[in-house]
Amino acid sequence: MIVPIRAPSEARLRNLAYVLDWYQQMSDWELLVVEQDSTPRLDSTDWPYTCKRIYVVNDGPFNKGWGLNVGARAAGSDVLFFCDADVLLEHSALKTAASLCSRRALAVKPFDSLIDLNLADTQVILSHEKSPDFGRTDASPMRGNREKLCFCGGAFFMRRNLYRALGGFDERFVGWGAEDDAMTLKMQRMTTELAVLEGRAAIHLWHERSDASTFASPNYPNNLRMLKDLAVAPDESLRFQCDLQRQMMGSPGKYEVGMGLNPL
Repeated sequence: MIVPIRAPSEARLRNLAYVLDWYQQMSDWELLVVEQDSTPRLDSTDWPYTCKRIYVVNDGPFNKGWGLNVGARAAGSDVLFFCDADVLLEHSALKTAASLCSRRALAVKPFDSLIDLNLADTQVILSHEKSPDFGRTDASPMRGNREKLCFCGGAFFMRRNLYRALGGFDERFVGWGAEDDAMTLKMQRMTTELAVLEGRAAIHLWHERSDASTFASPNYPNNLRMLKDLAVAPDESLRFQCDLQRQMMGSPGKYEVGMGLNPL
């Protein structure tokens, strides 16, 4: 399990702590948290023993794809589970999806709808007053803030061989938005061996999300432009981009921890 994060608020830190505790119940999993910031800020003292923190230096805009690529390089498994630091999934769905990804499909999305919690409902879960309720009737294929779920949004499983064939995540996407859509587009164009668990919901824990950090982010227009270019690229051009990104990921020393390297 690979979780990229930059934790600027107490709400995000509380969400991360609960998420790690929730997933550590998958006892045979390796949990990797990739912190990306100008200086280390996470305290891993109370984290589950199965969880490892990786810190990489980045004093520029958050680059989620870079963080996920760092985690994939450090992971020891042939099945990779990429997950946001505020998303919960039923343990039974996780087991089913992991088994499906290891035996049949090249990538699996373990849910088809999302329960977008408000602050009050999130606090109830974080305080352990109630367990997460994945059977709520307000699950939707959409999430808040005008976003539509895509295959690689929130959480998904992928086999390492497909991850490498696609060149990993495109690190040109910086700041918020479109990096998960770009990976989804590449995946759907390059293979049909994908699966979605129908009738399963994920829970999204509340945290602050200002317009300035989402659709009004100064990086978002360029991210959107690159996504549109990718969408109309011929298959040959798309394969070339995947091959180029794969070579860039393989650059010696590119992901040396603590070396002060900035994302490309």
